[in-house]
Amino acid sequence: MHKNLGNTIFMLLFISFDLCAWVKTTAHESIMKTEVLEFTVIAKGFSVKFPKIEYIDGYVVQNIKTSHEATLINAKKADKVTKVYSLTPDKDVVLPVFSIKVDGKIEKTKALLVKVKKRTQTQSSDYKLSMDINKKTPMVGEKMILHVRLVYKDLLDYTVFTPHFNDFSLKELSDKEYENDKGEWVEELAYEIIPKKVGTFILHPAKAAIELSVPKHKKRNIYSNALRLSVKAIPNNLSIIGDYELHASVNKTNVNKNKPVKLTLTLLGSGNINNFDDIKIEVPGATVYEKSTKHTNEKSFDIISDKNFTIPSVSLQYYDVKEQKAKEISTYAFAISVEDSKSEKTTKKENTLTMVEKIIYFIFGMLVTLFLVYMYKTLRNIKTTDKEKIIKKELQSIQSKEELLKKVVPYLGRDKRLDHLIYALENIENTNFKKLKKEIITYFYK
Repeated sequence: MHKNLGNTIFMLLFISFDLCAWVKTTAHESIMKTEVLEFTVIAKGFSVKFPKIEYIDGYVVQNIKTSHEATLINAKKADKVTKVYSLTPDKDVVLPVFSIKVDGKIEKTKALLVKVKKRTQTQSSDYKLSMDINKKTPMVGEKMILHVRLVYKDLLDYTVFTPHFNDFSLKELSDKEYENDKGEWVEELAYEIIPKKVGTFILHPAKAAIELSVPKHKKRNIYSNALRLSVKAIPNNLSIIGDYELHASVNKTNVNKNKPVKLTLTLLGSGNINNFDDIKIEVPGATVYEKSTKHTNEKSFDIISDKNFTIPSVSLQYYDVKEQKAKEISTYAFAISVEDSKSEKTTKKENTLTMVEKIIYFIFGMLVTLFLVYMYKTLRNIKTTDKEKIIKKELQSIQSKEELLKKVVPYLGRDKRLDHLIYALENIENTNFKKLKKEIITYFYK
């Protein structure tokens, strides 16, 4: 019982309750042009079913968030469903009546009018948001510098939002904060901005959210001035604008058959070319392979052929911003000499030998072989003779039967005559030792 009482007290303290189900729509009374309008539809009940909302006055509607919260209706637990939607109107818009099915009944919200105001620069002596650009009559693809500056005296906090402009590409270059000569603080952002097509365009005001120190913690949105640009076409029907240098190089001009020659193209300068994707190389009589590189301003190719070929000149036409005229830049052409490999030359030479040459080569080979055999035998005989002289000298120096036996026993089994002399040496008397020794020495010397 105490547990149930505790749960009941908790629900009464922390969960909102109503006497019946209800629905409603909430939204700001007005927004600035180009801003996103967010509105909320809330329904409470035991069973809630929302309609599908896709369009309002022709504008696309997105459901960006849905949440559920426990609530009480007549002291019974119910569900509070909150859905947040968004759309981007460019004129006043009426949020219509929405029919929501709650507990089996259709409940309807009230219609709301939201005014869309034209953005104008916020005026204040304590802060100012401004926007300027270095050129207001650019050509398509021409790079410009856009600055957004927030100047203020005393703010607790602020956020300068990145602007967005249709038909322009935008890239942040820098973000710095400093104090100017008037003692004011400046937040300055620089962007590279490039127009994508011809026409007259309005760059809508930039936006910042600030938190004031007086009155304390008051927050508000402020806006900059707008900019009007007139974008012109590039003369001579060109699509590339800037200031460039184009260079080409090869790693060799003489190459073996079916071995690659590497061609490297390098583009220097600045303009609306971001990479080399549109540049292709065609070489008559050769195969071209494009290779990947580490740098976006380089392009590399391997070119292979089995005969001489020429790498043609590569050209680039563009409008030079500095000189205000159309220009064409070109690389050199390269003549490549293709040669047979060494193995192929040797094979061809072998195949052209005459019969006489083959006979001469054969006879020469035989003579070389006979000479080598003769030299082998001669050297072998010289070696044997030297060995015999050494053995004879050693045997002559021996003075006893025992020492002579030690020297000649290893030669047993090589010759029957020598074996007989060795056996005789073993049993001979010392008086006949010298005679037998002489016979043994004569055997080794023969």
